[in-house]
Amino acid sequence: MSGESEQKRKRTAAEIEADLAATREELTHTVDQLSQRVDPRRQAQEAKEKAQAGVTSFVEGLKSGDPKAIGIAGAAAAAALAIVGLSLSRRKK
Repeated sequence: MSGESEQKRKRTAAEIEADLAATREELTHTVDQLSQRVDPRRQAQEAKEKAQAGVTSFVEGLKSGDPKAIGIAGAAAAAALAIVGLSLSRRKK
């Protein structure tokens, strides 16, 4: 019974204000985090950094003779040549 009476006691104005201040601070922190996550400039910068890291990794793979990187480069070159060839053959018609 003593637990119930402690839970039902009225909180003081100071306790309520302290709770509100703590909640307000938590919400401010959460909103700041969400704002950073959805900021288009930040997302664009992260995408740019990720792409640069991927290109650097790919180039390093080519330099070191990684068969996967060489295969990707070969496939890209073949696709580019196929596109050029198709466009040239259509011009002749």
